[in-house]
Amino acid sequence: MTTPFPGRTLPDGLDLVTELPSASRGRARAGVRHARSGHLVDAYPAGTHDRELLVEGDPTPAATAELTRQVLAADPRCRRVVLPVPELDHDAIAWAEEAGFRYVVDVDTRSGGYSLLVTEPEWVLAQPHVLDDIPLTE
Repeated sequence: MTTPFPGRTLPDGLDLVTELPSASRGRARAGVRHARSGHLVDAYPAGTHDRELLVEGDPTPAATAELTRQVLAADPRCRRVVLPVPELDHDAIAWAEEAGFRYVVDVDTRSGGYSLLVTEPEWVLAQPHVLDDIPLTE
């Protein structure tokens, strides 16, 4: 697999920036911010406690998954961690899925098109799916 985020640098103003183990022994970092403070604010219905994960370089999927678990544990009200990757970048999507994220939707923002992947805590995944409970009669 190729480097998932070649040439990407983390923006200023992140709540957390941390070094992560690199798959190629190069530099790998991740940053976290409230999803509503980034450029995705109008791209999907971001909750107050949702977090956005931004990645630089080629961190290992395992290290990224561990960081995501820590982010969710730090705020029990966080419903999701969102990871934007370049739209239709299949290598980045495969890397994110290996890190425990699942693909949700493609969005367009002022800064470009992104495929959004999410990780959600178990309490969110365990919620009943209201649409499944609606009786359908014709």
